[in-house]
Amino acid sequence: MLNKLISVLLLFGCSFCLAAEKADFYVAVDGLDSNEGSEAAPFRTLDRARLAVRVLKQTNSKPIKVWVRGGHYEVEKTIVFDRLDSGKAGAEISYAAYPGEVPVLSAGTKISQWRKPVRGVPGLPIIAKGKVVVSDVKKSFRALFDENGILQRARSTPFITKEGGTKEKVLFPEGVVKNYSQPSQLELWVRPHHAWIVNILPLESFNASALTAHPSIRATYPMNPLHFLKTTDNAWIENAIEELDEPGEWVYDETRGRVYLWPRGESSVYSARLNEIIKLEGEIDFDGSVDLPVTHLSFSGLTFKHGERYQISSDDAGLQHDWEMLDKDNALVRLRGTEQCSIKDCHFLHSGSGAVRIDLHGQENEVSGCHIEHIGGTGILVAGYGPGVKDVNHHNRILNNHIHHVGEIYWHAPGVMISQSGQNRIANNYIHHTNYTGLIISGCVVEFFTRSGRESSKSVRQDEIENIKNITTFEQAKPYLHTHDNLIELNEISHAMQKLGDGNAIYIRGCGSHNIIRKNYIHHLISPMIMQCAIRTDGGQQDTIVRENIIYKCTSQGMMLKLNTKFENNIIADVIYPPRGYYLSLREGPLTGATLKRNIFYSSELFEEFVNELDGKRAGGTEDRRGRKLALIEDIDTAENIFFCKSHPRRSRLFLQTLEKRESSNGSLAIDPLFNDPQNGDFSFKENSPAIKMGFIPINQELIGLLK
Repeated sequence: MLNKLISVLLLFGCSFCLAAEKADFYVAVDGLDSNEGSEAAPFRTLDRARLAVRVLKQTNSKPIKVWVRGGHYEVEKTIVFDRLDSGKAGAEISYAAYPGEVPVLSAGTKISQWRKPVRGVPGLPIIAKGKVVVSDVKKSFRALFDENGILQRARSTPFITKEGGTKEKVLFPEGVVKNYSQPSQLELWVRPHHAWIVNILPLESFNASALTAHPSIRATYPMNPLHFLKTTDNAWIENAIEELDEPGEWVYDETRGRVYLWPRGESSVYSARLNEIIKLEGEIDFDGSVDLPVTHLSFSGLTFKHGERYQISSDDAGLQHDWEMLDKDNALVRLRGTEQCSIKDCHFLHSGSGAVRIDLHGQENEVSGCHIEHIGGTGILVAGYGPGVKDVNHHNRILNNHIHHVGEIYWHAPGVMISQSGQNRIANNYIHHTNYTGLIISGCVVEFFTRSGRESSKSVRQDEIENIKNITTFEQAKPYLHTHDNLIELNEISHAMQKLGDGNAIYIRGCGSHNIIRKNYIHHLISPMIMQCAIRTDGGQQDTIVRENIIYKCTSQGMMLKLNTKFENNIIADVIYPPRGYYLSLREGPLTGATLKRNIFYSSELFEEFVNELDGKRAGGTEDRRGRKLALIEDIDTAENIFFCKSHPRRSRLFLQTLEKRESSNGSLAIDPLFNDPQNGDFSFKENSPAIKMGFIPINQELIGLLK
């Protein structure tokens, strides 16, 4: 009893100490910016506290703290911290939630003057009459929220675009679009040709009778049906009053400055006002060689909501496949030109775009302990300059963040994306329920160095690359590929690929050398979409190490290995076939330098093949239809792997015999590795495991995922 009492006193004693700690300034919802900023007379806004800190630090050499009291703050203008707001080593500046309180910074405006339409609303479906309310909102917006999150803008029934579309023109099938009353306010939501990207495009012209439309911004690819999902819907029309037919849907009429909403319950409603709430803005010399960063700023315990949904512009430079845009104002908190700044223990939710970006010059920054959920875009993006000599984004840390239900508007948006940024550590994050890939490590594929267009090519710093037209190989491009020496470890990823196809839990392509993907636990990728796998090195990616990962119950493929990837000491268990898949897929050669050693391939049920055999392509030559070298099992350095099918052990032995005939077994076994409880995801070993005797290094699952 005494020990328990001491524990309670210690617990509350620590909380009391935190609460009693004095700050230099205070911010509160009932404060005034004309106040002195004390606990008794707090400021009203974070921006006013920023100015007070700027004055104090001129005569203060110690750390400065600002406590932000709980409550709802509507931020009317992005709060910009520049170099004059920097701290320094030993005198850091922090803006933090007051202990035990929840300050919410909202980029939205509460809409309160709702009314029933006095007259009928032309075009409104009969089912919605009497249920829709209207309010006057003069400032246009693209994202609307209630207390439960993002509200879906009114949309048509999804359809399949017709063949013959281009990047500038879409062709509609018969009977799916209407003679809309406000065609200039429509947007087209489309997956153009590929299952890995979504475009949301404003329409410049719309012809209902001719079944054609032209967007004002080019699509990423021609707007034709999906290339391997021909019978899957890939488009719809948004923001038409004629399509407002479900609770939770809304339409904004820009010509009248009105929003029409079918409420989905009694709740406050907010229209998005800002793309960014907080921005750390260094002095960026985009075309030159020297950036002057903001330093030693910290933000912790704050909640951010209600950011605007971004829109592609004609000036944008897309990162790979337009999954993100270079140097774009599309995150609630943006670090643009920073060193040794941090975002810790913050909460991001109910927003139209992304949560956090570290752009261009970014070094030794940290995003940790954050909860990111139910947002329209990317969870965390770290993106340096495009390919060139300016390599100034590196040594950042993305640690212990809980990221889920991202990409709710832009389905392709990942949980975490690293682009043209090196020597970072991305560890102990838990990423789940993404509509596309969980974690992307990207740079620029060599072929885009000399292409034109928004996707990747527009980010290339042409003037900095000597003889750019002659760059055709990875070795030639490598000096300009800054996504190198990243450590991706101890992350847990599940339930990725909820809506799109041809993606993965962890994906790497277009990067430099020595990226390491290790000790991650990837499980339950259970989407029915085809062409996906847990870990994928894509076309042209070289010098990657994939080691000590656990892959369990993932659809289609476990690991896709290309070129000289080293794949060692991994566990792949119970791949789900829909209806065809592989535990290991060898997709692109030559495999010179690649390794396949001390891995365990485990199936509790009947399997097709552990490793793909390229199904007859071997007899047709040495290249596939794209001219890429075929990847053959005998071309990889293979040794000491375990293959075991629990329900049909004989199949394991037959597969091993196939490898032996192709001289690709090299000490491998068809034997039970003796996991403790694989059916419940426990891949620790029993005593006398043959895997341990072979030299397999056990993977401690307790160290993977979120840390307490």
